[in-house]
Amino acid sequence: MKLGLLFILLLLNSISYAQSTINNFFSTTATNYAIVTSSATIDQSATGENLVWNFNSLEKTGNTIDIHSSPTTEELTNYSGTTFVITTTNTGTNDESKSYIKASDNTVSITGLSMTGLTLNYDTNNALLGSYPSNYEDSATTDDLSGSYSYISDGTTYTGTFSGDIETSMDAHGTLSTNDLGQGAFSGGVTRMKSVQSIDLAYSVFGNVGTGTITVFNYFNNTNGNLVFRSLRIEVSVASLNIDQDTITYECRLGNSLGMPKSDFALNNIKINPNPVGDFLNIPMEAHLAAKSIVITDTTGKEILKFSGNETARSVAQLPKGLYFISIITENRHLTGKFIKL
Repeated sequence: MKLGLLFILLLLNSISYAQSTINNFFSTTATNYAIVTSSATIDQSATGENLVWNFNSLEKTGNTIDIHSSPTTEELTNYSGTTFVITTTNTGTNDESKSYIKASDNTVSITGLSMTGLTLNYDTNNALLGSYPSNYEDSATTDDLSGSYSYISDGTTYTGTFSGDIETSMDAHGTLSTNDLGQGAFSGGVTRMKSVQSIDLAYSVFGNVGTGTITVFNYFNNTNGNLVFRSLRIEVSVASLNIDQDTITYECRLGNSLGMPKSDFALNNIKINPNPVGDFLNIPMEAHLAAKSIVITDTTGKEILKFSGNETARSVAQLPKGLYFISIITENRHLTGKFIKL
């Protein structure tokens, strides 16, 4: 009996630490994240198998939401080859950052990045992230990259060209724990993706004047593939211009826990009435009063409609029959619902 119990415990332990296949490198659309800081050091230096990350001293300082959409005509012109755009919006400040992605036959490349103070256009050589499904045992993907940049420092805009390389790998797996940030704590098996861009910056007639490094860590839930924790570090050094930037942002997915309190669940989910929907979709008044924007997506996560929060009804006559999801973004909350279009 004791040997049997010991075997079961060992088996459960091995399952909890097992790595999982990664079938997508990004978040899903309409995912909410908490911007966090930590009173304890967040150490991400270790790589390998069966690691333990205890990020249990997190404090929320803001919220973001990821929305996936098709590129506009202007975005396709500026970032050629882009197939979809991930827009991350700070719901408190309305600041946006955008990742322009080219996906073809499960191979993913970055065509552009745009955020406050920095824009990178990989118009000469896209940055290859890799192909999925991807596993911990797979070899790292390395690729050359180059293009043009715009960088703002102390109110001055610098433009030029860049070149360098990117290396992406599933570099670790193990167990991640985070404390409750309002919608449940997380503890479970994760597989981590690490991506590092090392860039040389050229400015005007001076040639290479400095360097930049962009380091991303993404932690994917082994159970459902959700991107549950991520970090972004940007380092820029240009000695001749007295630029020495080193910033890091941590974000934790909200709604990680399956045991969300009923009160939170009720507040964050809405009912559409009538449902199924004919030619017009009624926007619930309570959500409308506090809404900043409203997004409708299909079952694949593709953004179908996006409009401002000052509407109580919206024509959806053009939508094909089927199931759709609605996301209502407020100052400090993300409301979700679903409806059937007749």
